[in-house]
Amino acid sequence: MSFTANLVHHPRRLWLRRAAFQVHLWAGILLAVYLVLIALSGSVLVYKDELTRWALPPGLHAYQHARIASPEMVMTQFTAAEPNGTVINLQVPSTVLPVFLLEGKDGAGRPARWIADPITGCPHLAPRTWLDTVHDLHYYLLLPASWGMQANAVGAAILLLLALTGAFLWWPGLRAWTRGLRLNLRSNWRRMNYDLHSAIGFWTLAIVVWWAISGVYFGWYREVATIVSWVSPLQGMQAPVSASLSPAASGSHASLDQVLFAAESASPQGQLWSVSDPSLRTPESYVLLDRGAPGDFSHRDIVRIRTTDARVISVWHYGERHSLGDWVLWSMHPLHFGTLWGPVVKLVWFLLGLSLGILTVTGLLMYWNRYLRRLFSSRRGDR
Repeated sequence: MSFTANLVHHPRRLWLRRAAFQVHLWAGILLAVYLVLIALSGSVLVYKDELTRWALPPGLHAYQHARIASPEMVMTQFTAAEPNGTVINLQVPSTVLPVFLLEGKDGAGRPARWIADPITGCPHLAPRTWLDTVHDLHYYLLLPASWGMQANAVGAAILLLLALTGAFLWWPGLRAWTRGLRLNLRSNWRRMNYDLHSAIGFWTLAIVVWWAISGVYFGWYREVATIVSWVSPLQGMQAPVSASLSPAASGSHASLDQVLFAAESASPQGQLWSVSDPSLRTPESYVLLDRGAPGDFSHRDIVRIRTTDARVISVWHYGERHSLGDWVLWSMHPLHFGTLWGPVVKLVWFLLGLSLGILTVTGLLMYWNRYLRRLFSSRRGDR
């Protein structure tokens, strides 16, 4: 019988399937703990905004868009309270998080975070919480950021291999293909575990593949963007090339208000979300303005500004999609996190994240049922 005929009707006869099984088995064992941690932490982070709001300290003023303090006022109060501290990024209040969020380093050079009242702008040191640990686990595996992102990219690449070999192994043949779509509750627990692994693997295959691809992208985004651009040139999702500007006047330096005014003038349709280096200690700053709903990172203007004279260097209308390559890169973030399309999608992504953990556990149980249980039984018999 030909390879094609066996593939369609009797895939278990193929040596390629046996090879794929070994790859799937050992990749699954290698990634088991990693996948459970990533799945559970990812599910929790779907509700990060809600959990962060719930944990805000009492006594803060309610968010009112028309009355919020200016970022300049917040930074003035921060400098008075933390003269040796530095702020790397300042996020303004919104319906997503109704306080100023300042991230940087304290006077001793340790990573720190502060929240500031939306009306008075008074900053308070925010203690590290369990949610911060979950965030760092999911994004960086509790490693330094650059190492963690690349380690996650390696894990994502192995997950992609696991998903593709799993799809090949799932195929039972043309006559029995529907068997892998459902769970038979009348079977014994070992068969139910097998059916559950098979059914979850089928119904979550597309999103797991996308999680794997986007995980690789987050770690090696330049390389992935280059590969995508070979297939379909990037247009809207290509970072702009900065134009050369004339030198700033000697000794000049803009204020934060001037920098933000210039950014908002360059993006009149945008709503201020955050600004990097609000102390303006570095030559350039990045101002992020949302063109859609607050916190919608998929439609955001990124304005690069020279801090000495508030001259705009470049404006990137992130999220504009003119080519297939643009669509692919744009989809990486929203389809990975599932937080942009309301509570129903959030719930679905939360459950999908849990399903990846269940998929891992059922796979380990299959390994136990097929091999380890028999191995332990035979060794006991030898005694």
